[in-house]
Amino acid sequence: MSKQRNTALCLSISLALALAACKPKTPPAPAEAPVASAPVAVAPPAPAAATPAPAAADAIADLDKIAIMAKPLPPFPFIDYPDTVPETRQRTEESDFDQLHVLVGNKVHTIEGRFRKSVFDLSDAKISRFQAQRDYSKAAQELGGVKVNTVNPDEDAFDKANDGKGYELRKKLDYPGAGYSYETYFLPTPTGRKWLVLMVSDSSVRMHAIEEKQTGSSVKMVTAAAMQSELESKGHIALYINFDTDKAAIRPDGKPAVDEIAALMKKQTALHLSVEGHTDNVGDPARNKALSRERAQAVVQALVGDGIDGARLVAAGHGSEKPLTDNNSDESRAKNRRVELVKMVKG
Repeated sequence: MSKQRNTALCLSISLALALAACKPKTPPAPAEAPVASAPVAVAPPAPAAATPAPAAADAIADLDKIAIMAKPLPPFPFIDYPDTVPETRQRTEESDFDQLHVLVGNKVHTIEGRFRKSVFDLSDAKISRFQAQRDYSKAAQELGGVKVNTVNPDEDAFDKANDGKGYELRKKLDYPGAGYSYETYFLPTPTGRKWLVLMVSDSSVRMHAIEEKQTGSSVKMVTAAAMQSELESKGHIALYINFDTDKAAIRPDGKPAVDEIAALMKKQTALHLSVEGHTDNVGDPARNKALSRERAQAVVQALVGDGIDGARLVAAGHGSEKPLTDNNSDESRAKNRRVELVKMVKG
């Protein structure tokens, strides 16, 4: 163990026990503090950094209003298993990139990135539910996390806020069911957004660590010639232009697709297009419809910026109303999140 790792503060059965031996599983990132061990290990507070204040109501609605953290985080996954839990009893699921869902306010928030889900039994950790809840909550806050959910997924208020779709959304949250607590901690860092989700029951602890990031599209880009052929034969074509999660900003790797649309319209000077946004069915339907319209408008604005006459373009948003397939898997939901070009006939 390096000298740097030995500086980690390991809070095990009692938070009063400090500087105990940690067994990190993730190599330290060069620019970050040592990995943590649970329950609960956190990096020592930086002297000049202040823990963010609890999220105000408007900050819950707009995560961008929560101040970026000043102090460093331990390397991903930020908090590790308790030393008392044998490796054979540690239940871990992880992926370098996937779509995940967390509870923000009383709504489900969709994010993309790296995750690790850690599950262990309280009997293996030799701690009570009360101590696990207390120690993990305190650890997340000491890391700088801001609690951003206002309801528990098994509360009536959650079902009411989500039009009675609580059962479906609880599955998306990977929430085991009644009897578990639920806390979402948001950690906005200078290098990107991080999240910790804590769920505790009478028998086990579930911790989700998430690091938001983006990845290049695996979909082959459609050329102007292919767009023209599809529009002439079918009158419409689905494109997968990359946007930031829950935003209408076109990502840099989505701009080449917009450039191909512009190239087509410059070649076909009589072509008029309706640019139509579509989403999957995750989240609030009204928000999805507004987001799909904003994304369609962003494409139109980008095309105008490329020299296309705005009179040849209209923007529309359909949200999740016109899916190409069901929304029962990440793959099918990804197929439904699209921008369609629809050929318009001018009289």
